[in-house]
Amino acid sequence: MFKETGNSKAQEKEEQTMHAASNLERPCTISESIMQSCKEVKNMREGKIPKRSLNDLFANIEKWSKEEEK
Repeated sequence: MFKETGNSKAQEKEEQTMHAASNLERPCTISESIMQSCKEVKNMREGKIPKRSLNDLFANIEKWSKEEEK
């Protein structure tokens, strides 16, 4: 009734990548990360740290990806 399907190479590679990613330790928990982000937004609104835009984020991502390629 059900057809047996084997894992494709792409599917196997994705599973290996997910397994490797699950073995990495997080520097902090998700809730800690959210709390830190909220504190940063509060400080930005109060003028304690400079505001950052989405364009700043994209520029940083491009910079980081270029650094990793080296």
